[in-house]
Amino acid sequence: MPNIMSDLGRWFHASWLGPAGRLVWATLLALIGFGIGFALFRRPKSERPVTWAQAVLGSVGVFAMFMLCYGIIPSEWITFSDKYLRWTTDQFVWRSSQDILFLPIKWPFSFTKQNVRDVIAAGIYVVFFLMNIVLFLQWQKRPTAAEVAAGAEPTDAGTSKFGRPMRRFRRAARTGA
Repeated sequence: MPNIMSDLGRWFHASWLGPAGRLVWATLLALIGFGIGFALFRRPKSERPVTWAQAVLGSVGVFAMFMLCYGIIPSEWITFSDKYLRWTTDQFVWRSSQDILFLPIKWPFSFTKQNVRDVIAAGIYVVFFLMNIVLFLQWQKRPTAAEVAAGAEPTDAGTSKFGRPMRRFRRAARTGA
């Protein structure tokens, strides 16, 4: 199978695009999955109970998103940073013997580029976990179709859609009925 990412990398002069191909594809699939999820948010809940097929389809979709977000994307990030960026334990961001930003105090620990890689991987997990919680809460708070229809009606039934009072309500108010 041809590596489309390496061809795109040559066109855009981005040499990292070829080695990061699986990471880019997994991220694109996750974005498409989130797009589908947000499109489904616009639809109100049905009044009828969920069918077996809808439940299975939803659970397969959520499982696929879990595999992308918690398995494939962090793993591909670690592979990309190890193999292409070569962030290993022998490359230091700072050492324990170096001064802290022009201060006479020294760092109490060493920090390597592999530590940066791990912090970014943990950040990926945290971002997806928070998105997971927010999306599940928003999915449960969706209004039903009846609530959406009731919310579309104007609250003041005594005025027309142009804001003028309607005749029959004024007559009813005069007669006291």
